[in-house]
Amino acid sequence: MSFPNIPNITPTISVTTAQTIPLLLSSIALEELALAHIVNAEAEKIQFVLGTLPPGRTTLSPPVVTISNLLAIDSSVQRTLRDVIKKEMLLEFKFENVLDLLETISPTPPPSTTTITLNANPTTIILGIGFTSTLTGQVLVNGSPPPAGTPVNFSVNNAALGTISPNPAFTDALGNFTAIFTISDGAGAVMITATALGGSSDPVTITIV
Repeated sequence: MSFPNIPNITPTISVTTAQTIPLLLSSIALEELALAHIVNAEAEKIQFVLGTLPPGRTTLSPPVVTISNLLAIDSSVQRTLRDVIKKEMLLEFKFENVLDLLETISPTPPPSTTTITLNANPTTIILGIGFTSTLTGQVLVNGSPPPAGTPVNFSVNNAALGTISPNPAFTDALGNFTAIFTISDGAGAVMITATALGGSSDPVTITIV
């Protein structure tokens, strides 16, 4: 027995520390429920002997109850409750160990959500009158601006109609960025999208007439 042989378990069960905690708490709750049923049964045992069970709970009624009968029932209930108390102590130790286990688990960080707004002004450029449109926007990560200098890249669905400079643009301390769209030769419509940190903006459309 110095070297016990533990057989392999197939299939392999893989449970993380975080997954074991609700399982342990569930087992404690089920054991507490079982002990509650035992205590309730012992209480009904005494009620039966004393003849105080609510009507309809049993069709039996004890005959003459002697002092020795009461002492025997009392001794039986005491033995059972003593075992229940022992089990309650073990469950308390088990629960305290689960609480200690909780302190070793780092909370799961919330998922990162990147929100990018993008605007163009003007959204219509008339050839021969205007040549540029100013692109402005803001990048927020979980509602807060990212570190200053975060690059913001622009994509144009029809690069023949114009270019964006700078590309990438860079955010300031508030997450704001600015770039200039400059038209090339020709009329049409372009859709521009900004992307940063895994997020993308809704496209803005600039019409060249």
